[in-house]
Amino acid sequence: MHAVHCALCGEDAPEPVATHDAFRIVRCRSCGLVYVNPRPAAEEIPSLYIDYHGRAGGDERSWNRLMLGVFRESADLLAGNPNGREHGRILDIGCGYGGFIDMMRSRGRDAEGVDPSPTPVAAATGKGLPVRLGTLDDLDVPKEYYSAVTMFYVLEHLPDPMAALRKVFDILLPGGMLLIRVPHTTPIVRMLSPFGFGTLLYDAPYHLYDFSPSVLRRMLTETGFTAPRTFPGKPTRPSGFGTLAASILFGEAARALYAVSGGRFLLPGVSKTTIARKPA
Repeated sequence: MHAVHCALCGEDAPEPVATHDAFRIVRCRSCGLVYVNPRPAAEEIPSLYIDYHGRAGGDERSWNRLMLGVFRESADLLAGNPNGREHGRILDIGCGYGGFIDMMRSRGRDAEGVDPSPTPVAAATGKGLPVRLGTLDDLDVPKEYYSAVTMFYVLEHLPDPMAALRKVFDILLPGGMLLIRVPHTTPIVRMLSPFGFGTLLYDAPYHLYDFSPSVLRRMLTETGFTAPRTFPGKPTRPSGFGTLAASILFGEAARALYAVSGGRFLLPGVSKTTIARKPA
């Protein structure tokens, strides 16, 4: 375990937010980024993902069911990517079993992925999907190579999200799109803390960060992306009646409030999708 400074502004000004399983979640007083501090050393983090997708009995079917609506909505968003990039290569970082890659290839797109977990990568390659075992850091491709990059619930796992965004910026073609899906857990934790629970939602040490829309927009603009737009995307469909009902209820409520407010209101605590572009 080692202490870290804020990955966004570099300041060492943490204020406590919560503690779960001996992991301290803090908020930077300077910029507002929420992160785990201290945390496992960077070289220890890949070992956490050897059986990550199998936790709580998870398998390929449950992961694809969880993400199906998100994948479909994201595929439609990429189909509308301007600047003539509709038919270029797509990279899905943290692709798991390759469900999104399979969907995009069925739509005629050239999609590939990378993931650090051996079991889902073996399952994906066993179906003939172009998936590599490793991380974004391991990826050796030319600059300006992909027309779109997707990161579904990935950025919160990465030790240095700013470095990751800079690399994504480099490998995107001019006019290319980045699509990110991240949790925004802190508002829910604060709401539930008086009742003595809620901190487990941070899922430390797997989740190292929690992003508010404003913090994520700042990260994107500081790494060169333009026109970041955040909105409540399709809700996930987790296993279990209670979690499924909550996901659908709050997810659809967030979408409705966003629509009736003309895109001005984002319900706190609900996972959101953000898209941004590399300048053409």
